[in-house]
Amino acid sequence: MNRKRTTVALGLVLSAGLVTGCSGGAGPEAKPGGGETAKATESASAAPKSPVYQGKPVPGLAAKPAWSAEEGNCASKAYEPDTGRLDVCTVGDAVIVTDSNDRQSDVSTFTARLLDAKSGELRKKFEFTVPKQDGSSPPTFARAQVAEWRDGSPALLVRNRVDTPASGLKKATTQTVLTMYAPSGEKLGSSSFDGDTHMITPVRYGYLEEAGLSQGSTFTPIGDGEPQTSETTHIDLERRVGSGTGYFSQEDISFQPSARWITAKDVVTGRKAWSTKDLAPPAAIAKLVTADKATTARLMPFQGDKVLLGWSSYGDSEEVMTLVDVKSGRRLAEGPAIETNGTIEDDGLAISPDGKTAVVQYGEGAVAWNTETGKELWRQAEDEVTIRPNALPGNGVLYAYLDGTGAALDARDKKLLTSGIEEMPQFTTNGYATVRTAEGIFVFATQPV
Repeated sequence: MNRKRTTVALGLVLSAGLVTGCSGGAGPEAKPGGGETAKATESASAAPKSPVYQGKPVPGLAAKPAWSAEEGNCASKAYEPDTGRLDVCTVGDAVIVTDSNDRQSDVSTFTARLLDAKSGELRKKFEFTVPKQDGSSPPTFARAQVAEWRDGSPALLVRNRVDTPASGLKKATTQTVLTMYAPSGEKLGSSSFDGDTHMITPVRYGYLEEAGLSQGSTFTPIGDGEPQTSETTHIDLERRVGSGTGYFSQEDISFQPSARWITAKDVVTGRKAWSTKDLAPPAAIAKLVTADKATTARLMPFQGDKVLLGWSSYGDSEEVMTLVDVKSGRRLAEGPAIETNGTIEDDGLAISPDGKTAVVQYGEGAVAWNTETGKELWRQAEDEVTIRPNALPGNGVLYAYLDGTGAALDARDKKLLTSGIEEMPQFTTNGYATVRTAEGIFVFATQPV
């Protein structure tokens, strides 16, 4: 892989083509695509432009925005190969705004700004001069993406392709630099690779993932650490839960008795962490176990290393949710029963900031419950349209889709507050929300309902 690594603190040289510092200090003359020097700068924020919000009021958000930014894009997701969707605007307690502008006939400038969600002040700015792109697609020489660090905390990933032209006896070279930042702007880690093969390779939880179709995977940490190889395939990784490299579930089907047990395994080592065959199911499911029929279970993401483990009697559609520790399988809470439908097209999960309340949609209807006590808070009625939870920011509102239409509901009793929300808010971890319109990006403080 010819990998070269740099792990540096904030303010040190990131790469030959990306430099951090105050007032845009210049770095070595590596030129992306043979163009001008690419630089990332950090400076005091100028007063942001203030487009006027013309949208409808959204329940749970202040009547007026706290601040706004001129029209621009946001970022893509670091784990999605398709980077054309620049619609992720929040990173922890920060807002990310990106833009690409023409400067000359043969080059353009890609800019990413990391802004304080409360004030709009600039925390960090990245600016790259790259070859001009045809059409409206994002630049292939630099991009900013929203990701998570190894502990599951929000992070920003900056990818930069650095082309160094031939000089004297030195032939031209290309490197890809991947650097991750905390929402504060602090550098978490940086790695460089020969060539440009990792401009779209998925990054999850601080690891570059190269998943094979059938011959295993490689996990390369951004920053400290060495690459790790695993026999897990891309199918295994689709079922992965937990932070870091995480765990995946493997089915163990039995016919005497009829059962579908699952085993949680470490993604890298493949070692067994625990199996539902060795765990006691919830009492309601245990009553249904016979000599001929045992249990079925499925593992679903929740938050950090807490995961949802759903239990059912083999062949039944009713499932009892439990919250477990993914490393040990230890039950943390037992939740309500849900009626599953065997599909995942309309699955949804929204979790309150403190992790104590969850609204899930894993079957025939949404259910809200307290993840500490297991108490059911409310349940969708059979004659109601499908509620697919989107966000539960802790202001008393559940933001959800009602048969595909954006809506706001009272989180306590699912009373409909409004529907027809054109642009669903995206929430930061410190009580702010972004709303994108044709006029710009608007940031509102959340307020209780």
